[in-house]
Amino acid sequence: MLFNEFGSKENPPVLLLHGMMQDWHSEYEFLKPLEKHYRLIIPAQDGFYDGSDDFTSFADQARQIEEYIHKNYGGKIHGAYGASQGGLMLTELLTRNEIDMGKVIMDGCYVAHQGKLSGVVTAWMFKKYKNTGKFPAVIHIMMKLMGLTKDDLGMMDSLYMKASDTTIDRNFTENYTYHTRPEIAENETKVYLWCGSKEPYAIKSHNILKKYLKNYEEEIMEGFGHGDFLMKHTDECCKKIVETLG
Repeated sequence: MLFNEFGSKENPPVLLLHGMMQDWHSEYEFLKPLEKHYRLIIPAQDGFYDGSDDFTSFADQARQIEEYIHKNYGGKIHGAYGASQGGLMLTELLTRNEIDMGKVIMDGCYVAHQGKLSGVVTAWMFKKYKNTGKFPAVIHIMMKLMGLTKDDLGMMDSLYMKASDTTIDRNFTENYTYHTRPEIAENETKVYLWCGSKEPYAIKSHNILKKYLKNYEEEIMEGFGHGDFLMKHTDECCKKIVETLG
């Protein structure tokens, strides 16, 4: 895992976790205004940066984050924000409960089990795009389920397209078969659940998480699809993160 930091060391540390296949550079560009307020810690998952080994597992990625936070910040940070798969990673970190993350924002978190077959098909789809530059027609079905249209294909420009086929297979399989574990109920961290009203799987994921979380606030943003708030309303998103984390 590659750890990148930005902003003054005097600012409170905030962890930012990127989405599925997202290039950490693009995440930094979206959230760069936050460095005025925080010391930004942006890890790049194994398999999704130049020179990296293949992706391992969410548990192993979480372990590496925990070790980094313990070594560099005494096991405690001011807050964390994770979009899409970044929200899943926050779920894993909350479940493991090895570090104090202050306040946590999950934006478009998907932890609703979608099945191994869905992971295999989606991995095939992205490998085809990586190798040919073209998505198969099934991409439009997937995007519809995320509240997006063909006009949103430009979002794919933020992806890391040098990931190996092995990395994609492992990452997508874990993503689509992830199960929220009951141990997360032992964590009393304040969690903010954000998603768009056009995201059925994110809303389903919220309903799963709300069975366990002791301390949360939910906000469903009317008319938004997956990634809309972060990518299309970047300034507003950054402002809301600062207002939420304090």
